Amino acid sequence: MGLMRFQVPERERVTREAIQRCYVTGLDYVPTPAHKSWDGEGALRIEREIDESGCFHILWDVEGHGLLLLSTASLMERQRPYLLPLELARGTVNRLRIKTSLWKSAGLKVDPSLAAQIDQAVKTFIQAATSQDQPQVAAQRAEASLRIALDAIDGLSQQYADQVLDLRQHTSSPLSTLLAGNLGEQVVPENLEPMYDAAFNSAAVPLNWSVIQPEPNRYDWSIADHQLKLCRRHRAKVIAGPLIRPDRQCLPDWVERRCWEDDWFAAQIHRYVAEVVKRYKGQVHLWHCSAAANLPSERLSDQQRVQITVTALEATRRYDPRTPVIVSFDQPWAEYAAEQPGAVPPTHFAEMLIRAELGLSGIGLELNLGYWPDGSLPRDVLEIGQLIDSWSLLGLPLIPILSIPSACETDVLASRSAARPIRSLRSDCPSMDSQKRWVERLLPTLLAKQSVQAIVWNQVLDSTSHRFAHGGLFDAGSKPKPSLSSIIALRRDYLP
Repeated sequence: MGLMRFQVPERERVTREAIQRCYVTGLDYVPTPAHKSWDGEGALRIEREIDESGCFHILWDVEGHGLLLLSTASLMERQRPYLLPLELARGTVNRLRIKTSLWKSAGLKVDPSLAAQIDQAVKTFIQAATSQDQPQVAAQRAEASLRIALDAIDGLSQQYADQVLDLRQHTSSPLSTLLAGNLGEQVVPENLEPMYDAAFNSAAVPLNWSVIQPEPNRYDWSIADHQLKLCRRHRAKVIAGPLIRPDRQCLPDWVERRCWEDDWFAAQIHRYVAEVVKRYKGQVHLWHCSAAANLPSERLSDQQRVQITVTALEATRRYDPRTPVIVSFDQPWAEYAAEQPGAVPPTHFAEMLIRAELGLSGIGLELNLGYWPDGSLPRDVLEIGQLIDSWSLLGLPLIPILSIPSACETDVLASRSAARPIRSLRSDCPSMDSQKRWVERLLPTLLAKQSVQAIVWNQVLDSTSHRFAHGGLFDAGSKPKPSLSSIIALRRDYLP
């Protein structure tokens, strides 16, 4: 059995929730199940069935950056404990240095102030590493190194995005990237339409199965028809779907009760997808035919979830062979694998679909950052960019699907599993200002990625029933949040 132990000078920083969500990854970056506990010497003990080195990931609060999932460098397993703040600083500084070197070799110009900041992060880490005989001092210096390194990561990502976007604009002005807002399952108030139109050149129309076909022989197209009419009025391109999402929120009750009956379930999926595609063919620019089928399910096996996706893909292609089709994956870092031995990683799922030659045109990645369990743990911009680079190796266009909280209080209109975002005990909660900062840091980085062909903001309105607490661009009173103005400015600068 493999063992890692971590010394934590301020034990109260590692909450029970942080321990539940921490994990170790190996060479394939897929989390592996582990037993986590405090031992008699006050060290955090991580035990795994496999005996090999790996990177340890844990939620850590950093001054000025809030709660982020940070990782160590690759560590060998041993009885002697590591100093956790030092190893998190080592992993973060290493990522910063490696990415800086790669981007500089590709032509990135790093300004002197940022270069000095990177050097300072390295020097402060060295001071921490050479004072391990005084754990409290080493931990304090490691925290300082972490803070400086994360500041530098934000600066490096901004300079990367600015320079790449300037270059792309010179070759293709404006960019052809689709920027869409998810219209949700209610009608958007008319007075909000001008602001929506200023922010987005496209729209995501959900086409939720439970809304459209609440009974076996009854279809309700009213909301979808209204949303498609809005798109035509504003000449917005349409991303339609997901048509199928195998969870209780999106499956009609009459389907959910019998979803374990393979042949019957497949027949109902085919029938529903056929009705939708035949009705809206010619009005849609991109079909989003399946979502989140990679997530483990208590009722559906891996084979059933693959078959759901294949059935939806084949039906969409049969009734509309020309319009591009995508499938999206939730929790693309595969956090769920830390609690599910043998779970299929999302990249493996995607590879199976690509090899099957089903006509898949692109891949959606749900990045609902700061929600758990119905979402992904928060990460820094460099880590998110690395995820995009990794998925781009599959050779298909990517569509990040984003939501970021603007408050941490319970949201009574949000689904139960995401009714309250992850919050920190030490730093400020998510706020409208922090959501705005995330928009200004993250969206330019995604736009700069050549593989990103569209970006979807996963929730526009907080005033109606929705999936993610405080994740909209209009608050519960339908007033625009500061992040909306940032998206409008971004579109004005780079997109048609």
